[in-house]
Amino acid sequence: MSELSRNGRASYQPLSHAVGLAPNTVAERMRRHREGGVITDSTVVIDERALGLELGVLSDIKLHEAVSRVDFAESLTKVPQVVGALRLTGEYDYQLHIVCSGASELESVIDDRFEFGGASVDSPLIMRGVPGDKAKLLDIGP
Repeated sequence: MSELSRNGRASYQPLSHAVGLAPNTVAERMRRHREGGVITDSTVVIDERALGLELGVLSDIKLHEAVSRVDFAESLTKVPQVVGALRLTGEYDYQLHIVCSGASELESVIDDRFEFGGASVDSPLIMRGVPGDKAKLLDIGP
């Protein structure tokens, strides 16, 4: 079903050909996965570089003790350069996926997170992404 991750709007015919099943069988599995909440959406993939957003980082943030994690997470929804965030265990509290046009914009985003309650930060640059394929989870799931 990795064909599905390449084209979330593919019709049942090419999907059935890719997996070697009848179109009706593929349609039924897709229906079950949607109803069961396994497949939640079909999305558009945006190329950040085509928008002039050349710099991507994974920024690990440790918060001050007094900072509310809920408030911090809510603050992230207002920062357009933060395209993803994960709450973590371990040394850091959050990992932010930040995409911006350059170093000065990144500095501004990180400075704003410190003003909100960040105590320390580690921000390695993303050199290149390796394509993921969550659709292969369908091959091991129920």
